[in-house]
Amino acid sequence: MPNRSIKSKARAGSLQLTDCLSSLFALELMYPSPEIYLISPWISNVTLISNRFGQFRTVMGDSGEGDLRLATLLKTLAEKGVKVRVMYRSKHQQTEEFLNLLPENIERRGIETLHEKGLITHHFYLRGSMNFTFSGVNLNDESVELTTDQQDVALALLEARQRWEALPL
Repeated sequence: MPNRSIKSKARAGSLQLTDCLSSLFALELMYPSPEIYLISPWISNVTLISNRFGQFRTVMGDSGEGDLRLATLLKTLAEKGVKVRVMYRSKHQQTEEFLNLLPENIERRGIETLHEKGLITHHFYLRGSMNFTFSGVNLNDESVELTTDQQDVALALLEARQRWEALPL
């Protein structure tokens, strides 16, 4: 199924969204893309995978974490050779705190007017209203669309790459 729409309703519908995000990051951990673009005005170190029983030990190593958070997942992907690029809205305290958790090999660019939200890899393109924060993932009413259609994914990657290269350092 190349396209899937997910509408989360505060608390009740967020399980479908969190399951989707867990699956997408698990896919990337097992079969890493050469590059990943995380695009979100606001970002926090939100829990994305529950690892309380150690079921992700094979792909995460012995991280010792019960829950796998966004910064840990991005760091692990970067360690696997993935070019991780983060676009965010500058001058937001919560986002700045998140960025301070990331190692230097994860590239980042602040855009003062950023409103777009998405996650783009060579496997999929996730886009919609959700910021990568606790509220965006778990609390707010959100609407996201996931596509695995290779033409859509390739176009999204190309556009993200061009946008990235046009941004000042």
